[in-house]
Amino acid sequence: MPTIKQEDLNNLYEEIDKSNVTIHDLSTVITEDEEKISVLKKHRIIFGILSLLLLLLFIWSFIPKTTKIEDEYLIKNNLSLIDTDTLHNLQLEVDKVRSVGAVSSIIELPIVYSVQIGAYNNFSANLFSNNFSHLSEFEQSGMNKYALGNYSTYKEAFQLRKDLRKMGFIDCFIIAKSYGVPVNIVEALELSNEKWIRE
Repeated sequence: MPTIKQEDLNNLYEEIDKSNVTIHDLSTVITEDEEKISVLKKHRIIFGILSLLLLLLFIWSFIPKTTKIEDEYLIKNNLSLIDTDTLHNLQLEVDKVRSVGAVSSIIELPIVYSVQIGAYNNFSANLFSNNFSHLSEFEQSGMNKYALGNYSTYKEAFQLRKDLRKMGFIDCFIIAKSYGVPVNIVEALELSNEKWIRE
C-alpha cells in the first residue's frame, strides 16, 4: 500500500482549507445577492402598486361626477339651487321686461323674503293661488312649491313664519329672492344688511 508523505498531506489540507474559504465566500456573496434581489422585487412591487393607484386616480379624475343635492338637505338648510341655464333665461326675461318698462315691483326689489309652506309632486294650486295676492307658486326641481308673503325685511318674514308655525305649518321656512332669483338666506341677509333672528 502506498504511503502519503506528510508534506503532501499538509498541502492537501491547505487546499481543502482554501476551498472551504472560497465556498464560504461564494455562499456569502450568493446570500447578499439574493437579499438584494429580494429588496429589488419589493421595490418593483411597491412601484407597480403606486403606478396603478396613480393611473386609477388619473382615470377617476376624468369620470363625470354627479353632484345631485337632495331637496330635503336644501329645505333643512334654507338653501336653493338654480342652474346656469335657468339663471341665464331668467336674466333674459328680466332684461326683456325691463326694456318694455313693465317690471313688477317685486322683481325690482333687491331682496324679497317669503315663507315656503309646502313642496309637492304632481300638485298644482293654480285654481286658487291666482286669487291670493300673497300666495306664490313656483316650480323647482320638478316640484310645485308654495310660499306666502313678499316682504322687504327678514324680520317681517320671520314674524309670518312664527305665526304660520302656530297655525300648524311646522315645517315652513323662510326663503329669499334677489331680483326674482332665489338666493341663500345668509346672502340675502348680507345684501339687505340685516341680522339673523334667533328663536
